[in-house]
Amino acid sequence: MYDFLIIGVGSAGCNIAYLLKKAGKKVAIIDREGVAGGASGVAGAFLSPLPGKKNPYNNLVNKSLEYALDFYQNLIPSSVNKKGVLRVPNDNFNKDKLKDNDIEYVYFDDKRLKNISKNFKDIDGYFYENAATIDPLEVCKRLIEGCDFYQKDIKNLTYKKDFYEIEELKTKNIILAQGVSSPLVEYPYMKISPIFGLRIDVKTSTNIPFSIHKSISISANKKDGTVAIGATHERHDTSLVECTTTCEKCKFYIDKEKEQINTLLNQADELIKLENLEVVKTYKGARATIKSYFPVIGEIINYKKSLEKYPSIKNGTKIPQNLLEYYPNLYTINALGSRGFVFGPYIAKILSEHILNNKEIPVEISTQKLFYKTARKCKL
Repeated sequence: MYDFLIIGVGSAGCNIAYLLKKAGKKVAIIDREGVAGGASGVAGAFLSPLPGKKNPYNNLVNKSLEYALDFYQNLIPSSVNKKGVLRVPNDNFNKDKLKDNDIEYVYFDDKRLKNISKNFKDIDGYFYENAATIDPLEVCKRLIEGCDFYQKDIKNLTYKKDFYEIEELKTKNIILAQGVSSPLVEYPYMKISPIFGLRIDVKTSTNIPFSIHKSISISANKKDGTVAIGATHERHDTSLVECTTTCEKCKFYIDKEKEQINTLLNQADELIKLENLEVVKTYKGARATIKSYFPVIGEIINYKKSLEKYPSIKNGTKIPQNLLEYYPNLYTINALGSRGFVFGPYIAKILSEHILNNKEIPVEISTQKLFYKTARKCKL
């Protein structure tokens, strides 16, 4: 009998497992692909700030970043490659947006960059010191030390009075951290979209002094001598696509790997010349996100039963959260998107404090916000 069983062993699942284990709980984790077997294992794991005028989303990103950098450096300092990031202006982040923000930066013109390295192309950018990369697999493995791990493909949940039973396992509580995989219970208010990304690890004799980000991301040279280059390429409509595995096996994934690798390398070449270049490994994965880009955590509301009990919610009646119908002892932590390792530690901290100490979850990342919004649209 476990106190908590976590389904999904990416950044979200591993971080909440770590905190619950640290609190003295008996924790088991399950994943059909293995530890960091999905999007988290193929992530570039770039930890960087989000510039721009303050708003709820970039405030959450930057607060999470501060927390994550300290967390990883205390957890496994050897995995943290903290060399900062140079953001090069593009259509989404023009010079005005990069200049007009509350994050400290240093402007590098093309001459200064070429003094740092003759390999820089004719670019300029804004350097943010508080940025790093980490090794995602190494971090996930460290986070789940002391937890029992089972590699299983779970199809359904069985609740018996005071506990859940999954094959030979029993648990008092379940946390779903499944990313884009089909949920084990119905929560139609969470519209999870898979965003497919590609990352390549390359060898190069070029010294890259810090990470570079424009429409793609290039890491500084890692300790193993490789450099990570990554970007998001494909977004799919979840009304048409049900993602049940990693990209290499997904029948919906269009294999454009050669074309995408060439695109990454061409875009990288616009930023810095990579000499003696060799592609050593390719990674593909589907990141989980929702339309607002905020992560989502909390108790899972039973949508159908809540509306049957309070049909006036559809007309805008405000029913207190504690009166809604919930699946018993069932939580979620999901939709961390392309910032999985930025959000992971901080979002897991908020969820663990809610579960253990009944601390309120901020409305922007709560399951209740999505529930009320969907119910009032009366589309389901």
